[in-house]
Amino acid sequence: MNFGRAIGIRVSLHPVWLIIYGVLAVQIGILLYNLAYWRRRRLRAAASVSAPTLSVLIPARNEVENLPALLESLAPQLGAGVECWVCDDGSDDGTTEWLAQHAEPLVVRWFRSEPRPDGWVGKNWACHQLAVRAQGDWLLFLDADLRCEAGFLDALRAYLQTTDAHLVSAIPAFAPASLPVALLKLMVPFSVFTLLPLPLAERHPNPAFAFANGQVIAFRRDDYLRWQPHQTVRGAVLEDVALAALVKRQRGTVHLLDARAWLRVSMYPTLRAAMDGFAKNAVAICRTALVAVLVGVMLTLVYLYPLGAAIALGQYAQASGAIAGAVLVFGLSARVVGMPLAMGLGYAGSVLIGLLTLARSIVWYRRGWVRWKGRVYQARS
Repeated sequence: MNFGRAIGIRVSLHPVWLIIYGVLAVQIGILLYNLAYWRRRRLRAAASVSAPTLSVLIPARNEVENLPALLESLAPQLGAGVECWVCDDGSDDGTTEWLAQHAEPLVVRWFRSEPRPDGWVGKNWACHQLAVRAQGDWLLFLDADLRCEAGFLDALRAYLQTTDAHLVSAIPAFAPASLPVALLKLMVPFSVFTLLPLPLAERHPNPAFAFANGQVIAFRRDDYLRWQPHQTVRGAVLEDVALAALVKRQRGTVHLLDARAWLRVSMYPTLRAAMDGFAKNAVAICRTALVAVLVGVMLTLVYLYPLGAAIALGQYAQASGAIAGAVLVFGLSARVVGMPLAMGLGYAGSVLIGLLTLARSIVWYRRGWVRWKGRVYQARS
């Protein structure tokens, strides 16, 4: 069926437009399916006296602007059955001094990281050290720029009590610092929810379908001790997807939760920081630099060519359906992470910034290394 005709628009049968409308049809289909499935993955308020014990583990490098707010939001939720550890990963921005003064009153334990061994990415090394100290039945790794609502840990523990998953990850609401950052961050739910059917990400054993969000990851302690996941993926910059792939190789299952009601994240304060952050992962997400180039070509064709055809060539009839489809795809993707539906109107900006970030990532991976938080890592796709 011609997608353009299905939505009431007469579209030329030129192969370019067939490709554009075909890709949009597939992406909209996957997105709508995922949105329906996502409703069943909403983390709901709950508590249980027999819930598993939990270790909240936070790697922190130069997080003095973020860590205090996270720990202050967690502190009232700590206590019986819940402990919290922070690893200060060589901070030089005042994080160490803040922890020394405020961690104990917040019932948080912390330590300075040991020197990072060769071949380890800093976050993976910090998480590995945190896991060594953890005593909970479940180990919950949180990024320092998250904010938690009251009751989050109770709700999560109640869920962990009943799940059969070996790795649980969650997606928070995005609270970007500016519109340009929001446009770039919109590429994350767009990429995941329009291309990857969530049931495959959770239960299909093929690691090609692996996905997890490194901001929120929980392992059963027994599984963690058996698999040593952060040690296994120690050199991976894209560690969250690598962890999910490891679980699949071990014939385990992954569960993804909608935690927008409980968690929000800002991630990057500026567009430059956001582009650097996404550039270190973009080629790894695509698997190879060649695939990254092909992804860039398809993004340009499907999402930018119709605008150009309408403006420069006057092909309004052919382009109008594609433009409407793009607005729909990006608007619904924005809602997945708690951003306004109207963000879809800025889809061209998202794609343009995303392409620039992808190009930067390709350059970085071609040269063989990336720089992140003052450290240099081997770029491996």
